[in-house]
Order: sequence, then C-alpha cells, then structure tokens
Amino acid sequence: MGETPVRRRRQRRPGGHHWWRRILLLTTAGLLTILVGTGTLLYTYAGELPSLDHLSAQSLPQTTRIYARDGVTLLEQRYQQRRTVVALNNVAWDLRHATIAIEDRDFYNHGAVNPVRMLAAGIYDILHQRAAQGGSTITQQLVKNYLLGDSAGSRSLDRKARELVLAVELERQYTKDQILEMYLNTIFYGNQSFGVEAASQTYFGTSASKLDLAQASLLAGLPQRPSDLNPFLPDGFAHARGRQRDVLDAMVSGGYITAAVADKAYQEDLRPMLTAAHQAAFGQRASLAPHFVDYVWNELEQRYDPGYLLRGGLRIVTTLDPKAQALAQQAVHDGVGRYARSYRVNNGAMLVMNPHTGEVLAMVGSADYYNNDIGGQVNYTVAPRQPGSSFKPYTYVTALMNGWTPASPLEDSNGARAFPGYPVHDWDNKELGTITLRQSLQQSRNISSVHLFKDVGIQKVFTTARELGISTPLDPSLPTTLGASELRMIDHLSAYSAFANGGHRVRPLDVLEVRDAAGTVLEANAPQPNAGERVLPASATYLLTDILKGAVRPTMGIPVAAKSGTTTDFKDAWYIGYTSDLAVASWMGRTVTKPAPHNESMTGSAGGLWGEIGPASSWRQFVKAYYGTKKPADWARPAEVSAMTLCKLTGQPAPADVSPDLAITDLVVTPDPAAPLAGCGSTPGNNPSGGAPGDGSGLPGLLPSLPPIVP
Repeated sequence: MGETPVRRRRQRRPGGHHWWRRILLLTTAGLLTILVGTGTLLYTYAGELPSLDHLSAQSLPQTTRIYARDGVTLLEQRYQQRRTVVALNNVAWDLRHATIAIEDRDFYNHGAVNPVRMLAAGIYDILHQRAAQGGSTITQQLVKNYLLGDSAGSRSLDRKARELVLAVELERQYTKDQILEMYLNTIFYGNQSFGVEAASQTYFGTSASKLDLAQASLLAGLPQRPSDLNPFLPDGFAHARGRQRDVLDAMVSGGYITAAVADKAYQEDLRPMLTAAHQAAFGQRASLAPHFVDYVWNELEQRYDPGYLLRGGLRIVTTLDPKAQALAQQAVHDGVGRYARSYRVNNGAMLVMNPHTGEVLAMVGSADYYNNDIGGQVNYTVAPRQPGSSFKPYTYVTALMNGWTPASPLEDSNGARAFPGYPVHDWDNKELGTITLRQSLQQSRNISSVHLFKDVGIQKVFTTARELGISTPLDPSLPTTLGASELRMIDHLSAYSAFANGGHRVRPLDVLEVRDAAGTVLEANAPQPNAGERVLPASATYLLTDILKGAVRPTMGIPVAAKSGTTTDFKDAWYIGYTSDLAVASWMGRTVTKPAPHNESMTGSAGGLWGEIGPASSWRQFVKAYYGTKKPADWARPAEVSAMTLCKLTGQPAPADVSPDLAITDLVVTPDPAAPLAGCGSTPGNNPSGGAPGDGSGLPGLLPSLPPIVP
C-alpha cells in the first residue's frame, strides 16, 4: 500500500515527457508552416497590394494649428487625427525602450514576423486564459494601423494574409528605426491623441523628447486599451497604473533598467501632472477667439481642400492681436451685462481692424460663443443686420465729393409730406428748418439726410458704398440712407477704414502665413499699408472725419471720429468709428432661439436702447483700454483743404464783401483762385452739382411706405 504513490509518480513521468515532445513537434511544424506559408503568400499577393514606396510618417494625418499674429499664441487646433509627427531622435529613449519591451521585445532581432513569439503567445493565452502580449510584431501592428486600418474585418484570413505580406515587404524596404518611427507616430493613445507627441502633450503637457521613465512607462502601456486605461478617469488611472507596472517589469526583463530603477519610477506620483495637462487641454478647447477661427477656416476652405486642411498639419499664422481680442471680449461682456436688465440686451459683437492694412485685430461675434440660448455661434461681425444711421456717412461723403461743403444748407423740415409715400420723422420728433450739412450729420437728422440722399442721387451714393466694399444688396429707395438695407459689420468697418486712411479701399486680411507640415510656405500675405486703390479723395475723407469727430459726445480726449446707428424697432444698435490707426465697430442686440431664431426689441424699463448709449459704451471702453496712456496721432489736413469764410445761403466760398450775418467759417476744398466767386444774396440752394434741388437723380418711381429708421 505504501508504494502506490511512488508507482503513480513513475507512471506520470513518461506522460509529461510525451506532452513536451508534442509541444516541440507542434512548434517545429508551426515554424515550417509559417515559413512555407509566407513564401506562398508572397507569391499569391504579389502585385495586388499597395506600393510601399515613399512611405513616411510625414504622410500621416497631422494636426493643423491656428496661431495669433505673434506666431506663439495658439488659437485652436483642428484635425482629422490629432497628431504631430516627430523624428525618432526626438522621442525619449525611455519611451522607445518601454514601447519595444511591452510590444515587441525582440523587435531589432527578428524579421517582419516573430514565429516563436506568435506560437508562444498563443500557448500562453491557452494556458493562462489571458493575453500578456499580442503575437503581432511592431511591423505587423504598423501595417494593420497605417496601411490597412483596424477595420471590422481585421480578423479575416484574407486580411491576415495581406497584413503578413505587407509586413515582410515593409521590413525589406525600410530600416528598423524607420519602422519604429512610423509606428510611434501612428498608434492611438486615447483622448484624441495619435502618435507619441500628441500623447505626451495631452497627458503631461510636454514633448515626447522630454519624458522621464515614469511618464514613458505609463504612455507605453496605453495603446493596449486606450479607453479602459484612460488616466484622466479614476478607474482608468488605476488600470493604467497596473499596466505601467507590466511595462516596467518588461523593461527589467529586457535589460533596459534595473528592478530598483523600475520601482523608483513606479513610485513617482503622476497625478498632479495629469490633472494640470487635462485642465490645460480643456482650456485650449475654449478658444480665445472661436468666431474668428471659424471665419478664418471658412476663408481657407475657399482656397484649399477641406480634407487637406484637417489632415495636413498646417501652421496658420493669423492677424489676430491677443491683447486686442481680450479687451474686445471684455468690452462686449461688460456692455451686455451693463444693459441686460434695463434694456433686455443679451448679445453683442465687436470688430477691430487696422484701417491702413485691413488686418483683423479682434473679432467677437457674439456675447458667448457657447451659449445656445442666444445662438452664440452666429457671428454678428459677418451676419447682415440693419445699420441704422451709421449708413449716413456714405451719403454725406458722396455729397462732399460732388460740390457740397460742411456748411452747405440742408432742409430739415416738412418730413411728413416732402417724400410721397414715405413720411420721415426724426428721432426727437422735431424739425429744425435750414441747417448745415455738418450739423445734420453730427446730430444724425433724418429729414435733412433723406433730402440730401435724394439730391445727391441714390445711385451715386450706392456707387460710393460699393467702391468702399459694401457687398450686400442695397434697396434703391429712400429708407436706405437711414439704414434700412442690411450690411455686414466686416464690410461696414472696412468702408469706414477708408475714411480713416485718407480714401484707400481696404479689404479684410485675416491670414498672414500658411506653412505645410514640412515648413514650406504655402502663402504669405504681408500687410501693405494703404495698398488698395484710392476710391475717395483725401480732401473728402478729411472733411467727413472732421465732421464725425464732432459727433463723438462726450469727447474722449483723443482724436476719434464715430457714428451711431439704431433701428426704429431697437432690434439693432451700432457704434462704429476710428482713429488714425484703429477702426472699431460695436453692436448690441437681443437674440433668442425659440420658437425659431430671431431678434427682439431692446426695449425695457428705460425705453429703447440707442447706439450712442449701449454699443458706444463698449466701444469707448475698448478704445480707452487699447490706448491706455498712449494717444493716437490726429489726421493731417490735406494741403487742398483750408478754413474759409463761406456763405450761409450756399455753403460755398463767399466774396470778400459778404455781409457778416450771411458769413460762416468752415473747412472747404480750396477753390481755384482764378475761379469767380458767386454772390451771397441769392435764394438758398443745396444742389451745387447742377441738378434741380430735390430732383431725385437715380430715384425710381413711386416709393413704398416704409417705417422710419432712427439714428
């Protein structure tokens, strides 16, 4: 009885040897099968697979980045896959070693396929019911992720065969370092991060070249199961730590580090760095200028293939000034908050440009891009809105180019009957009789403005507006001079910029430079001051600016010119103006999205909101903050403009013997000394261009009955 256990042990030994002999035979047979099979596959699929010539990590989809004008401030990243390709020598050695140790420890010692590892992995899976390492080599993984894509059919025999053939061919054409470089730039690390550089920035806020051992070992483990190992989540961090331990142990087994070094790296607390990087990544998603980025992207899509923009890894340097953008954003925010309760304001916009080059320095398209209740993603710097009386300067500058002067008399009376089918009333319900052109514009009188619009000629005014860059349709009827036709703020401010720069056409400029992923310049747009064609005489723009300087009330202590605009229903309020080197437009409104997107009246307990109150406050706040203690230069008076004694009755230069009670001093384009001066005792006239006063040159037949537009 006592010998039975010994006998049983002796009976089991032969069986054990037999089992291992079977494993050895199976392994040998498997190796032979793989070798023969590989040769067969190479013959079978020859000529049917994609060429591997010119394969490079640089051809991978990369992140396109949009920067402010300083080339440093990142505004936004856009991508098909968030990736920045880096050379292998810009990847920390610890990350290279960690990746090889956990993914393919004999990477540099075998070919495209590691038959022993494949069989060992399969046997390990059977015996332990779990996978420690996959059977695929780094080369096979690169083929699967880069060339074939990890699709639903990735387990089919045909696909596996193609994968094997491509891996063999890849190893034939490229070095191990080249393959490792492509692999490290290809694999997915979770949280929208493709490649080691994007992953390093996402999780640790640093480049792949600066990772330490603790960071590298954590990153190297993530590609196995990016979602489950997400270190930004509590459970994911715990799982990632377990995987990190596996990586460090593999590095010890591979001889890259000692056990003591591995333990020290594992003890390093990475949570503070992960938290900081996560918060920084969230902050980047909240772009400094989201409306501007959308505007730039839309412009670029007109010049480049949209798909290329998303995957090309472009570097786009824009015209945006971060300081100006922050000040504009604050001005809009404060302004909306200031008038929210008393006038029900909930939205605002601001646009800032260099009036000499057209560079967009700041763009705030709404009070809050992320507020769906106000339709925050609508960009009111490009969405057409009625400009109110801020349209009037186009009429007045056209008059100044056609013989009128700031002292020309205008009729500010009979608004109810002077224009058949269109009764005109003023914002204060008063009529002032005969007033000067200067007084009419500075006080934004409606009746006299409509008279002037009709007398100058609608089509002449429209020609001026078009030449200045107004692109939206203009209704050829009298209400247009009071702002009834919609304009885009960006066109409106571009046109005002010509007033600021002395008469040169300005076109908005938003992109300074575009480079591809290799650094090649695709386009460069150096700002050219006053490079646009001259569309207005310098004399006329100076006279208009001098008038609009007097429209700024109260004065600001610096030379500024501006005009307000308000629609009759108080749905739109504007303030748009300029200095000698800055042009700024400000808008306020009340927008709602239910039951459908629309604008409501800004009328509350204090009445309706006027442009010279609401948006003007934001405008002033911005301009004061922008200049600080500095002061912009005043406009230089053109040589052809001078102050002269003019006739009150005609607004034209008066003879030397003019009666004092008929004389007025104002600016005027100096007349030809040889030209005779008209007398100053005739009936007042307001149409020096030669036509009969009030002839409505360019005016269509009957005018529709439309509601009045207020300043």
